[in-house]
Amino acid sequence: MSKTMIRALMVAAVLAAGLVSARAGEGGDKACASGQKAVSTGGHPKLLKGVAHLTDDDVRFGRKGGGVVFIDPMSGPTAPDVVKSGLVNPDLILITHPHGDHFNPAVLQEYISANPKVVLGGPAEVVQLAAAKGIAGMQVVEPDRTYTIAGFEFRTMPAYFEKKEGGHPRDHNWVGYVLPLNGVRYYVTGDTQPFPEMAEAKADVIFPLLYGCGGNSKQALKMAAISGARMVVPVHTSNQVATIKKYIASLPEGVESAYYVGGKLTQER
Repeated sequence: MSKTMIRALMVAAVLAAGLVSARAGEGGDKACASGQKAVSTGGHPKLLKGVAHLTDDDVRFGRKGGGVVFIDPMSGPTAPDVVKSGLVNPDLILITHPHGDHFNPAVLQEYISANPKVVLGGPAEVVQLAAAKGIAGMQVVEPDRTYTIAGFEFRTMPAYFEKKEGGHPRDHNWVGYVLPLNGVRYYVTGDTQPFPEMAEAKADVIFPLLYGCGGNSKQALKMAAISGARMVVPVHTSNQVATIKKYIASLPEGVESAYYVGGKLTQER
């Protein structure tokens, strides 16, 4: 069976089933508070050149010709994993939602102190909480919009779980981000269940929530199928290598995959 037919069948199954309600992930909510670190190294696959995933939802992008974007940074500029990644000085920091494994005001203050010109953006709730912590001037973003901030164009996608146990209500207007950089469209989903509109991201590389925080591997497979991405890089993995490999083995034939754990970037296929 062809790759196109496999992907079409998977998407059809998702849409027929409707939106998938959240349930506890294989690792439960412990993953949300994980302090484990994964360090980016050299030798990236072609689609991941200039990209680093450190821990939780902390994904960083370097643009050819200059410019760096962080999403949900969890480590400050002097942390060893950050120094090794080479992505230390952001021009733009984007936050998906206010949970502590995505939004750390103390870390943001470190980057602001190192570079007062850095621009920050996030949902209204994040902006309000940041202001209460002395972080002024953060720009509000809403789902389903296209923005140009600090010279970077990006699109926001909804990020939510329908079930209360997921802890991410849709009406909070939390987001994921689609970043077109270096000829590649990257989609960092944030904490979310799959939903049909993910196809509109037209992603080349998707970074889906894999482990805990209301999500799970089955939902992450549906995100990969709906998005049609050429490469899948799971995040929020809690460094659970067996779970990561099982997930990757279940991806459609022909879809590239990679993951970051224990200081190494591994490309499985």
